[in-house]
Amino acid sequence: MADLNATKKELEELIDSIGSKVNEYLHSLKQTSSDQIMNGSIPEAQKLLGKILPVEEAYKKLIGCHTEFLKALNEEGSVKASKTVENSAHVDDTELKQIDLSDMEFTPSSVYRVSILKALIYLGGSAKLAEVASFIEKEMKGKFKPADNEKGTNGFGKLWIEMVNSEKENMISEGLISEDKEENQWEIVQPGIDYLAQHSN
Repeated sequence: MADLNATKKELEELIDSIGSKVNEYLHSLKQTSSDQIMNGSIPEAQKLLGKILPVEEAYKKLIGCHTEFLKALNEEGSVKASKTVENSAHVDDTELKQIDLSDMEFTPSSVYRVSILKALIYLGGSAKLAEVASFIEKEMKGKFKPADNEKGTNGFGKLWIEMVNSEKENMISEGLISEDKEENQWEIVQPGIDYLAQHSN
């Protein structure tokens, strides 16, 4: 029995190790993609995106199999697979309230368009608002205008994040990105990739 338990533990560790290696590989691809974007090489970033998307999709299936396999290994089905918990605040996507911006120096929503597309490519083709905002915050460091960090409406902590969300709606209307409303997930589509290639410096 001791030998069986030891073997089971080795299998669990092996599966965890595979998951860790896949994560490292995806992180490396995304980092390289980000570097290509920052260097202005959008075509190279597009090629990397073509590698990232299928690997991520297969990895999601692997996680599901991982969970089932660990349950099957455990005699009582009590072994639970570890899951990565995404810590992002849910934002209500109802129609944004109008804000009087006439006397405020802020960044217009359209300025964030290219950054949103860059963020989605860097994040593997799809992401939530919190992830996109995190990318844009780094890219816009030192470029935000005085009013950008003021409190937004409808639960948005900052005006610039509300502007990003507003531009997302425009981009969906123009067919540059799509959105899964149930998952609050944004996804870049081919016209968005083409737009980025044409408008990125």
